[in-house]
Amino acid sequence: MLLSKLIDYYALYDLHKDRSKENQYHIDFDHAPTNIDRDVFFEVPSSLADIDLNITSKENGYSIGEFGFESLRPSGDHPNDYVRGESFLNEVGNKPNVIFVHGWRMKGFDRVKKIFHDSIMNNLGWNMYYYTLPYHLERQPEASLYSGEFMVSANINRTVESTRQAIVDLRALIQWMKNNKQGPVIIIGVSLGGFISNLVATLESEIDALVSIFYSNRLSYSIWNTIPGKYIRRDLESHGVNYNDLVKYWELVEPNQALPKINKENILLISAKHDQYVHIQDADLLWESWGKPTRYVYNCGHAGIVLKRKKIEKDTISFLQNKLKR
Repeated sequence: MLLSKLIDYYALYDLHKDRSKENQYHIDFDHAPTNIDRDVFFEVPSSLADIDLNITSKENGYSIGEFGFESLRPSGDHPNDYVRGESFLNEVGNKPNVIFVHGWRMKGFDRVKKIFHDSIMNNLGWNMYYYTLPYHLERQPEASLYSGEFMVSANINRTVESTRQAIVDLRALIQWMKNNKQGPVIIIGVSLGGFISNLVATLESEIDALVSIFYSNRLSYSIWNTIPGKYIRRDLESHGVNYNDLVKYWELVEPNQALPKINKENILLISAKHDQYVHIQDADLLWESWGKPTRYVYNCGHAGIVLKRKKIEKDTISFLQNKLKR
């Protein structure tokens, strides 16, 4: 336990080498996200007619390239409003389609790829889509100092709207796949990507399986009670925002506020007992709220994304193969 915590603390020290140099605090009280119908708020306004696909190479029977489309919930930040991602498409049809959703502040897809990519490409032949979250990677505006700075911050409205943008666009991509691809659609989210994936599962029925790894649950809890959120909390408190205020403003984007719209039997949750990024009690809350779907709790911290990747890969693939056989 002590070693797991020490590894997480070291990683957190490194995480905060990049942090906002200016206060991000902002709230528009006239548009504060309270007392809103969540199904309406996260509704997909229109269907995707198609997605842009740029194939740049071919390898092992795969067409490899990038996909993209214009966001259905534009933010006004130009780089952020074009949804991007990497695609690895098996040239043989009728394969499962896996959408990977990365974590907060990730600078690329490498950590996710190191868990799953080679195994899926070499052993399973499934299609893979790596979905870029708002304000991350190529979607990062010039004014942003690091990947993801503007997605989760003390800007209360923008944090909710960024989450909304991520959810609406991901739902649109899922629905496009259901209309244009033959295989089932699987969502695998890691950390903040797990939070987004869980929230999508409470809104979108067109998902065949969900795997959520070291997922966050309540953004308000994470910002107020974990080390990754300490500077955001400081920004909020300096502007008179307390914990109860934040809970009220961000309750709309809590996955534990609703049940999944997919079969509980097709959900796998993976948590880390000594996680210093995502406290186990917050992960427990979602698991219990959802009626206790299949869950594994590893004896590690958040660094298990790296240290336990073989186990994560084995448990996830085994679960999915079992579900897809039915």
